[in-house]
Amino acid sequence: MTTEHKQAIEKEISGLIKEFFQQVEKLDIEKCMTYFENTPDFQAVNPDGTFGDYNALKKLNADGFSQMKTLTVVPTKEAIRVLTDSLVLYTFSMEQNATLKTGQKLKFEHVAGTMLFNKINGAWKATFYQESASAPVAVK
Repeated sequence: MTTEHKQAIEKEISGLIKEFFQQVEKLDIEKCMTYFENTPDFQAVNPDGTFGDYNALKKLNADGFSQMKTLTVVPTKEAIRVLTDSLVLYTFSMEQNATLKTGQKLKFEHVAGTMLFNKINGAWKATFYQESASAPVAVK
């Protein structure tokens, strides 16, 4: 693979990730899930340590989003590793700030994750997702 081809893929994934996290901040579970491939092979490792499929990831995040009034994502580091022309590993770390519908404010100081993207029918879709997070801290 040429350097130019690799850089083009990195740019595609970077743009896709930016769009994805914008949807996360909008708390739009339906749009967020369009970035994932809904197949029996999809795997997710959730922050609570559970292992699940596409529907389990969707339910877990929908439940979380339903409790929030706002959510902001503050990226601290990311890495895009192009494995092949149709397989990309994306790793991130960030801070998340949430305001619950009750008015309580929470900060997740350390959130890290991994997404494995496959190019399927000409579109990049995550086929694996893992997220780890420190316990939230109440903000006054």
